[in-house]
Amino acid sequence: MKRSIQMLAIVFLLMLPLSCKAQKLGQIECSRQEGYVYLYSSMVTMEISTTLKCGQRVTILDRSDDVIHIRTDAGEDGFVPLSNVGFFKPGTAPKASAPVATTRELTHYDKPARLAATSQPSAVAHEIVLKNQTAVHLKLGHELSSATAHVGEEVNFEVAQDVVVGGLLLVAKGAPAVGAVTEAEPRKRGKAGKINVSIASVQLANGEKLALRSFGIEQPADQKSGMSIPLMHGKDVTLAKDTEMTAYVDGDQHLKAASFAAAPSSTQSASQ
Repeated sequence: MKRSIQMLAIVFLLMLPLSCKAQKLGQIECSRQEGYVYLYSSMVTMEISTTLKCGQRVTILDRSDDVIHIRTDAGEDGFVPLSNVGFFKPGTAPKASAPVATTRELTHYDKPARLAATSQPSAVAHEIVLKNQTAVHLKLGHELSSATAHVGEEVNFEVAQDVVVGGLLLVAKGAPAVGAVTEAEPRKRGKAGKINVSIASVQLANGEKLALRSFGIEQPADQKSGMSIPLMHGKDVTLAKDTEMTAYVDGDQHLKAASFAAAPSSTQSASQ
């Protein structure tokens, strides 16, 4: 009986190296939030030599507590946490890792320039919103008179103040805007003339047109508000060149940020 026990112990000891050899292959396993695992050249200094891909096959060289000493098929030698290694026996196919959604691989030992470049949002996909009723301040491009103006006549304006949103110049000072005469009545037998204009669109800084709507011309305090300007009885109405008028963005406008340049630092942002 004693001899049998001794023989079983010897057989167990002989089989132990074989069982250890059977666990010499493994693969890299990543958490759901990561697309790679660090390979450390030293667990003392925590110096990183490279990164390993999820599902990458490795050879297990040794194990110490929660650290595994491995070697890659490319000959890279180092250490990884036990939690990042899955074991499988020779002859079995490595278990495929679930695909990890990642747009780029970043490591803390990357160059600062690379980190800065890759951390910026995609300019192509980024949009900026020019909100409904954002004010656009304009100046009349030429003189208009109720004596000579005609309904439907095109009226030219120019932008009097930059429109800036999110640090981007969307409408530049001096940009052209277009409107039309909507009402024109010359003076008649003691009745003052009338003139009314509206603004249809303005040119954005990227060359595209932006739809506008207008409500009234800025007038002196002693005159009535409204788009038409009645003056003293029996006189025609004259709108001088550079008469100021405020128009407003017609509905929220979703614009591509990449098509606009940064505004000068002294420019004030448009009201949101």
